[in-house]
Amino acid sequence: MAVQDTTQAVTQPAEDVSEGRTVGTKEQLGAGVIALGIFALLMPWASGEIAALVDGAEPYTILSGSVMVLGLFILAAGIAIIVQRMDD
Repeated sequence: MAVQDTTQAVTQPAEDVSEGRTVGTKEQLGAGVIALGIFALLMPWASGEIAALVDGAEPYTILSGSVMVLGLFILAAGIAIIVQRMDD
C-alpha cells in the first residue's frame, strides 16, 4: 500500500469565504418577524378549526390563549434582539 503525500493539502490556506454573502442578523430578525406575522394571521382560522374538532370548545378561548403564547414568543424575540450584539 502506497503512502500519499498530504503535506501540500494541509499547508495551503483555506478558501476565503468572507467575500461570499451570508445571512446576517438583520436577515434573521426579518425572517423571525415575518414568521410571527404569519402565525398571527393564521391564529383566527386555526382557533376556529380547533373549536370545530372539540365538542363544547369556544373559538374565543382558544384564540385568547394563542394570543398569550404569541405574546410570549414576541417577548422572547425582543429579549434575544436586545441581548444579541448587532454588528451591521
